[in-house]
Amino acid sequence: MCRIGFVETVRAVGLSAGQTAATTVREEWPAFGVIEVDQRLVEDAANLALKRELRSIDALHLAAALMLPRDDLLLATWDHRLHAAGSAEGLALAPERL
Repeated sequence: MCRIGFVETVRAVGLSAGQTAATTVREEWPAFGVIEVDQRLVEDAANLALKRELRSIDALHLAAALMLPRDDLLLATWDHRLHAAGSAEGLALAPERL
């Protein structure tokens, strides 16, 4: 997961399930593989944003996913543009169809 995913995940879980659930996310965060935001990531994301017509944050997430080994990689998204872009880049998706 891209480092910025921490903010998005804590926010989403906290808003939907409450502070206790958000605290659990914070505690479990070290179990996630984290891709740091660096020059390579932002350059790849900028290219993907234009190529796949993605919002900036979604492009960062996709660029981070594409840096990982694909063995057990699954891109989970319910955003239609990110889902289509992940599919176009050959990633396994959850859900398979939107």
